Amino acid sequence: MKKLLIPSIIALLLLAVGFAYFYFFFHGPGATLTAPTASSQPGFTPFGRPPLAASTSQSELHSYSSATSTTFGTSATGGTIPALRLLSSTPVGGYGASTTASTTVVRWIDRGRGNIIEAREDDLGLTTISNTVLPRIYESAWNKNLTSFVGGMLETDTGIPTFVYANIVKRPGGSSAASSTSTGVESTPFELKGGSLPADVIAFAPSPDGSKIFFMTKESGYGVGYIANYDGSGMKRIFSTPLTQVNVEWPVADTLAIATKGSATEAGFLYFFDIKTGAWKKIAGPLLGLSARVSHDGKYVLLSSTGTAKDVLTAIYNVSKGTYTDAVIRTLADKCAWGNFYQDIVYCAVPSQPVPGTYPDDWYTGTLSTVDKIWQENAQTGEIHLISSIVDQSDRVIDAFNLGLDRKDQYLFFMNKNDLTLWSLDLVASQ
Repeated sequence: MKKLLIPSIIALLLLAVGFAYFYFFFHGPGATLTAPTASSQPGFTPFGRPPLAASTSQSELHSYSSATSTTFGTSATGGTIPALRLLSSTPVGGYGASTTASTTVVRWIDRGRGNIIEAREDDLGLTTISNTVLPRIYESAWNKNLTSFVGGMLETDTGIPTFVYANIVKRPGGSSAASSTSTGVESTPFELKGGSLPADVIAFAPSPDGSKIFFMTKESGYGVGYIANYDGSGMKRIFSTPLTQVNVEWPVADTLAIATKGSATEAGFLYFFDIKTGAWKKIAGPLLGLSARVSHDGKYVLLSSTGTAKDVLTAIYNVSKGTYTDAVIRTLADKCAWGNFYQDIVYCAVPSQPVPGTYPDDWYTGTLSTVDKIWQENAQTGEIHLISSIVDQSDRVIDAFNLGLDRKDQYLFFMNKNDLTLWSLDLVASQ
C-alpha cells in the first residue's frame, strides 16, 4: 500500500509545481521596463529635492552643443537646411528659442522620456543636452537663455497635471563630450534638477525678458496669482480673483493679460492686470468663444470669437483707441503669435479652406482639424501677406498651434496638433 501511495504523492507534488510555474509564467507581473539612467545619477525627483545647484551658464551649454553636433539618437549634420524644417519627428512638450550672435537656437522636451534636445538653425544636427528622465511633460515655458523651464507633467494615475520647475545643470565630473555609463547608456554632461510648484496650478506664462515666471493657482475657489524666479525662489503673491478658468500672457513688463477660457456657449472677457498698481482693466468682452493674443508692446490684441455661420471671426483691437479692425484672415487667436522685434506684426496659421464647425470648441476637442498656411498681418497698416503654404512644403497635413518667434523674428516655430511634432519656418527665406 505504501509503495502505491509514495508514487501518487510524488505525482501530485510534480503536478502542483507544474501548475504554479504555469500560473506565474502566464499570469505573473512580468518584467518591468524602466528608462535606463546611470546609477549615480537618479531621475528627476520633483519632491524632496535638496537645494538647487547653481544653473549652468549659457556659454557652457553652447560650447557643448558646438563641440558635439550629434549624440545618441540624433540626426547627422550637413546638407541644405530647408525653409520649412521638421525639428522633432516625435511628440514634444513645449519649446524655447534664443538668438545668439551667430544663429538661433531652439530647445525642446521630448514628451515621452523627457530628454532635452537642441537644434541650431545654421546646422542640421541635433544635440541631446540632458537625458534626465522627466516623462509626460505636455507644455513648458523657458527662460531667456534656455537654461531653465517650467513644465506641466501629467500624472499617470489621476491624469491631473503636476507643475515643476527645472534647471539644466552640469553633472558632477561631467566633461564636454558624451560618455557611456556602466549600464551602457550614453550619458550627457548636463542633467535636470528642480522641484514642484504649488499644487493646483491652473496657468502660467514667462515674463517678456524671460527672467521670471507668472503662475496662477486655485485656492479655496479663487484664482491666486504669483510671480517667481524660474527656480521657484522669490515667490510673491500679487492678486486674488474669482476667475479660475483662464489663459494668461505676460506681454509687457508691468502688464499681465488674463482671458477667460473660450467656448461657443460662454461669453468671454480679456483683462489687463497692472503689476505695479494692482489695477484691473477690462479690454474686451463679452464675446462668445473669445480667444486673444496680445502684442509684445501691449498696443494691439488679436481677438477671435464664435461666428454665426459655423465659422470664426477675427479682429485686431487697438488698445489706446478702443477700436476694432477686421483682420480679414479667419483663424483662432490660438494659432497666432506677435513679433518680438517687429511688434506690430502678427503671424497666423490660417486654414487653407474654411472648415465649418462650432468654434473654438470643436478645434479644442479635436472634432475638426485644419490644413494651414502661414500669413502675416501688419496691425498698423492692415496689410496682409502670405508667408508660406506649408502644406505644399511638408510631407504631412499640418494643423499649427503654439506659435512663437525668435528675438529677431527670423524664424517662426510651431507644433502640429495632429502629431505634436515641432517645426521651424525660415521667415527670411520665405519672404
